[in-house]
Amino acid sequence: MEIHNLMEELVIDTVEEIFSDQAYIEQLGCTNTETSKIDVVCYVLNRIPSIYTTSSRGLAHIGKTVIDKPQIIADIAALANVGIRQVGNRRRNDVSDSTQVVPEPPLFNFPIIKGKVIDGKTFAPHAGNAISLKMNGELVPMHGKRWNNPSPLVKETEGGFLFWPFPVKAKTIGEEKTFSFILELEADGYKPVKHFFDLHLESDNEFINSTELNKIFKIEPIYLFDINEPEEIEG
Repeated sequence: MEIHNLMEELVIDTVEEIFSDQAYIEQLGCTNTETSKIDVVCYVLNRIPSIYTTSSRGLAHIGKTVIDKPQIIADIAALANVGIRQVGNRRRNDVSDSTQVVPEPPLFNFPIIKGKVIDGKTFAPHAGNAISLKMNGELVPMHGKRWNNPSPLVKETEGGFLFWPFPVKAKTIGEEKTFSFILELEADGYKPVKHFFDLHLESDNEFINSTELNKIFKIEPIYLFDINEPEEIEG
């Protein structure tokens, strides 16, 4: 089953349009990069309700409904402008992580890993804990200080989390390799969660330090269940 969040496409289109005006972006004190764009997109999406549909017909119907309401577009644009200013301020205040030494290419560059944690009892977003991304039993290093691992789950992001693993050295350009990850989460009153997934990558001849909106690996929603809930018996 494919589930589409109409607002995600609408926000991306709006942010792309705003960033097409280079002079305006500079006036707001932000850099016109893919990293800034995705930060602004996330800022907006975390502050507006989602609109989901499972079919192309539903997508077209809801899309027309939204487009026919200019106030929705105006609200998204207003939030995007606030986000651009905040991203610009954060960029100026960022301090580079001197502990990270970028290896020489070739490299395996990872996509951003995006997901959400849902309370299995209420089906509401879960907040108040942190989720960890591990590989080979160790926390995976991230792209600088702005990317946390473990990643806090807070009310403002509706149980959402983002990871951007730091590149790994490859032997040759074009080398293919599968990386196995585990997402781990423990919360009082809930069963511990271990979610396994793989990423199959091909090495690049450069260090990619800018995010691209289409370079996102989406994890299926992770559900937390009551620790006292009985296990299902197969067969």
